[in-house]
Amino acid sequence: MQETGEGFLTLPATDAGDPTLNWSTIFGNDQPVEIELGIGKGRFLLDAAERLPGVNFVGVEWAAKYLRIAQHRAVRRELDNMRFVRTDAREFVEFFLSTGSIGAYHIYFPDPWPKKRHHKRRLFNEGFLREVERTLQEEGRLWLATDYADYFDVMLEVLETSRCLAVVDGEWVGAKTNYEDKYIAQGKPIYRRIVQKIPQ
Repeated sequence: MQETGEGFLTLPATDAGDPTLNWSTIFGNDQPVEIELGIGKGRFLLDAAERLPGVNFVGVEWAAKYLRIAQHRAVRRELDNMRFVRTDAREFVEFFLSTGSIGAYHIYFPDPWPKKRHHKRRLFNEGFLREVERTLQEEGRLWLATDYADYFDVMLEVLETSRCLAVVDGEWVGAKTNYEDKYIAQGKPIYRRIVQKIPQ
């Protein structure tokens, strides 16, 4: 079921021709597009959209309750450079994003699925990374953060399989997610990595 209303994307059927999204049509401009996968209530993305009006932002979230909260806040702030979609993050990247169309991905505190029998549900694996590589523009970035050391080790192992992403330094600016505030208050370490697509 898709959420409807101002700012929500309606995804085309995957069996009806080319389902990839046309950002120029969706936003009415050719500004770069950045995507956050798993936005929660949208604190980071709302702040980013306010700070960077020359960038278009897309928030992907499965929890309808949180997605509606974020959408209501964006409408109230009159943020025309934001869109929202309720869908599976992995399928969204694989089926609906065209090659070289994304300026940056933000993945902050994805569900670690800590039990071994649930590890296959984790978002970040080699198949997912190949789709990120495909859809990123040259010099596009993937921003990662987690409080879960085991999952971070997995992320690093997966990143080592890449032939087109290089680790870079970057300044972490903007609003922290609700999870980050919570974990910092608990004294938990935060593990971060930024990688950038190198010209081929």
